Amino acid sequence: MRVNLPCYCATLRRAARIVSQRYEAAMRGSGLTITQFTLLTVLGELPEARVNDLAELLAMDQTTLSRTLKLMERARLIARVSAADRREARWVLTPRGRDRRHQALPQWQAAQKEFVRAMGAATARQLAGAVFVMGERLSS
Repeated sequence: MRVNLPCYCATLRRAARIVSQRYEAAMRGSGLTITQFTLLTVLGELPEARVNDLAELLAMDQTTLSRTLKLMERARLIARVSAADRREARWVLTPRGRDRRHQALPQWQAAQKEFVRAMGAATARQLAGAVFVMGERLSS
């Protein structure tokens, strides 16, 4: 059954779930979820990021994020590092995390290509740009 929902939120959430399912399926063989892959990527770009920084950047609930970070820490993909304020958790990639991200990159790239194939390159670029702008405008 297909219904064009009039609610922007419901429509975006449905699309996000479908896209997430596709990426999760593509990533399955890597041993990483798409969320873990994204966190490894972000920590590669923003070493020593705080939980608050990651939560804001990814628009994630801090409790969910903290749970994911702890699982990744147990798997030795990331490590907590000391900060001036000991109450503040900062995170970095470990060599193992960097290797796992590198190994999972082909699966992620395959998911990206599948998305572009399904949407068309121009539409995929426009959609990514529009969603980025939407996130920026609505988060302020």
